[in-house]
Amino acid sequence: MKAFVLAGGFGTRLKPRFGDLPKPLAPLGGRPFLVRQLEWLRDRGVRRAVLLTGYGSEQIEATLGDGAALGMSLEYSVEPEPLGTGGALALAARFVDGTALVVNGDTIGEADPWALERDRWERGGVGAVALYRVQDARARGRVDHAKGWVRRFIEKDEDFLGPAWVNGGQYVFTPRMWEHLPAGASSLERDVLPRLASRGQLVAHECPGRFWDIGTPEDFEMSPVRASTPPLIVVAPV
Repeated sequence: MKAFVLAGGFGTRLKPRFGDLPKPLAPLGGRPFLVRQLEWLRDRGVRRAVLLTGYGSEQIEATLGDGAALGMSLEYSVEPEPLGTGGALALAARFVDGTALVVNGDTIGEADPWALERDRWERGGVGAVALYRVQDARARGRVDHAKGWVRRFIEKDEDFLGPAWVNGGQYVFTPRMWEHLPAGASSLERDVLPRLASRGQLVAHECPGRFWDIGTPEDFEMSPVRASTPPLIVVAPV
């Protein structure tokens, strides 16, 4: 399984802290976050990845090269202009050669990507999304799901109190998902996933572990990987 890493964001909210440094290269515990993410993939048997870059693409490629130093094989799909997460995936269609693991470039979770794909395959979905239960979901969008399928995505609500299942930014998709991507710029989260859910084609995979997001200064400060690598469980591919 090949991974597609969405690493083209500007990181506007982290700019006061890191200046012009691309968000995926934000240093956590002395190493770029993207390096930790690629190690997470490698340690789970996913050794081929396409980095979907935009802002700071030259700096990212100069830092990671072909991935050999990390035990990975890396390719690059570079946006000529901001295309959003859906547009970036559409641009990278030429790299698709089977079921793909798609991950946000600013999150790490304890999901087993092979279990995620097995769940998708057994249910026959076009895709599957890794869900994590958080104790306070006010600042995050929630995912309404039942009997193993996503029903709808609910926008974040500051008035919401209590725990909820949220999107962890980790997915597996068959090549058919690329048929659902509109031309030009689009959002995977707003334009594509809700459509798949409404058609009963998006599997909800509940993950028992945790996930970390560095998208905002607040989340960055709370991330346990600031000081050390999170206690991720190594799972061999099946």
